[in-house]
Amino acid sequence: MDLDYGMLGDHRPYYRFGDTDGDPLLVIPGLSDAFQRGAPKRSTALLLTDLYREFADRDVWVVGRRRHIPVGSSTRDMAAAYATVIDEQDLWPADVIGVSMGGLIAQYLAADYADYVDSVVLVSAGSRLGGHGENVVTKWRNWAGKGKWTDVLADTLRQTNTGSGQRVTPLLVELAGRFTDFRPAVPADVVVSCTACLQHDARDVLGDISAPTLVAAGGSDQLFPEPRLRELKDGIDDSTLALFSGVGHDLTTTETRTLNGIVRRYFDGFRGDGLYP
Repeated sequence: MDLDYGMLGDHRPYYRFGDTDGDPLLVIPGLSDAFQRGAPKRSTALLLTDLYREFADRDVWVVGRRRHIPVGSSTRDMAAAYATVIDEQDLWPADVIGVSMGGLIAQYLAADYADYVDSVVLVSAGSRLGGHGENVVTKWRNWAGKGKWTDVLADTLRQTNTGSGQRVTPLLVELAGRFTDFRPAVPADVVVSCTACLQHDARDVLGDISAPTLVAAGGSDQLFPEPRLRELKDGIDDSTLALFSGVGHDLTTTETRTLNGIVRRYFDGFRGDGLYP
C-alpha cells in the first residue's frame, strides 16, 4: 500500500494511502483537525490506513483545513477551499466522506461543486447543531480563547465518547494536562472552527445536492440529535439514513468495520434496505 503525508502548499496537512491508481476518495476530518499540535507524522498515517483499510483499493486522501484559517471563515468558505484541492490534485469526481465538522463542510462542497462530487457520506453530522451541541461548542470556543486546552480536550472526549471512554478518558487527559501542554499548532484555528460550526445551517442549500448522499450517525449523538439528522436526510432528494441505535458521536471509532462496510456498499451502488445497520 502506498503511503504519503505532509503539507499541501506548506499550509494544509494531508495523508494519502491506498492504490494511487484507484478511484479517488476524499475524507474531510472533524473539528479535531484544528487541535493538531505538529506536522503530519507516520504514526497518524498508519492509524488512518487501519481506520480506512476497507478502502485500500482506492486513492484515499485525508485532507485537513489550512493552518491559519482566515478569521470569519464559514463552512461554505472551507468547502470552496476543498474544491480547490480537488481541482489541483485532479481528484474529481471524488467520493467524499465528511466526518462531524467535515460533514458540515461536505454539505456545501456537494451543493456548490456538484461536478466535483460523485457521491457523499456525511458521518455524525446534521443540517446544523442541536441545542445541546450549540451550548457545548460555545463552551469549547470560550475555553479555547482563554487557552484552557486541557479543559477543551477533556470535554470534547466527554461529549463525544460513549461507554467507559466517556468517563475514564477525560480524567486521564485532565491528569496528563498537569504535565503536558495540549496547545495546538495554531490556537486561533480552534476558535475560528468552533465559530464556523456554530454558524452552520445548510437547510437552504440541501436541495441543491444532487449527488447520492448517505447520512450515517449514532442515534444517541449529543451534538447532532436525531431530528437534525432527519432534517438533513429529508432535505436531500437522493439520500439514505443509516442510524446506529445506542451509538453516540464517536460512530467512526466505535463501529468502524460496520460503518465502513455500509459506506463501501453505498459507494459501490447498493442502495437497498439491507444497507441499514
